[in-house]
Amino acid sequence: MTGLPGTDVPALEIRGFTKRYGPLVAVDNLSLKVGREVFGLLGANGAGKSTVLRSVLGLVKGDGGEIRVDGIDALRDPKEARRRIGYLPEDLRLYDRLTGYEFLRFVGGIRGVGDNHALLEGLDYFRLTGWKDALIEEYSLGMKKKIGLIAAFLGAPALILLDEPLNGLDAESMRLLRLRIEESHRRGTAFVLCSHTMGFVERVCRRVAVLKKGRVVVEGSPSEVRARSGMPEAAFEDVFLHFAL
Repeated sequence: MTGLPGTDVPALEIRGFTKRYGPLVAVDNLSLKVGREVFGLLGANGAGKSTVLRSVLGLVKGDGGEIRVDGIDALRDPKEARRRIGYLPEDLRLYDRLTGYEFLRFVGGIRGVGDNHALLEGLDYFRLTGWKDALIEEYSLGMKKKIGLIAAFLGAPALILLDEPLNGLDAESMRLLRLRIEESHRRGTAFVLCSHTMGFVERVCRRVAVLKKGRVVVEGSPSEVRARSGMPEAAFEDVFLHFAL
């Protein structure tokens, strides 16, 4: 289990980060600071959200700037930074020839989680105990997503990155995820959440930032962003689109 530092150290700090793909600027001089909070990183498709998350993980090499995870320079020491991160990618890919339980044991071993109780608790929490010995190839999309979520939470990382975690989840599973995020946050874990389900975002996120063409166009609490949109009574989807499009 990764120990959490004092709350004065940001869970994630990005300074002047830029990523180009040829002439396309995917992330443009981005600066963000995420404390011990649930933070929503929002944007339309292609706005740069997934590139930001993958850069934090060291999976994408940037063209300038700094990234710190839990006080660790993620560009100079990506291995140490990744030790402190749980991650659910949007394009989740699992080992289909493993059972759900075998996959979680594999991930747990990498993350230094030797206690099988944590694996079994996660399976029970997300209603997968009866499927733990079935091959992942037999799972539905929602079941695979829940296995990915259990894996992301293993080891109580300092920071959990969730990229479109609600795809494939039913209403009960969305509620379970919300409660688990709230519980983990109370214990000190920070979250960066990317989602197009704005009702969920507005409910769970303390602050949000909306990206457009790799730049932050608005940042603040959901209520502050709503006020800046000039649409105080509108659905949060409309508030988001006001800034994102």
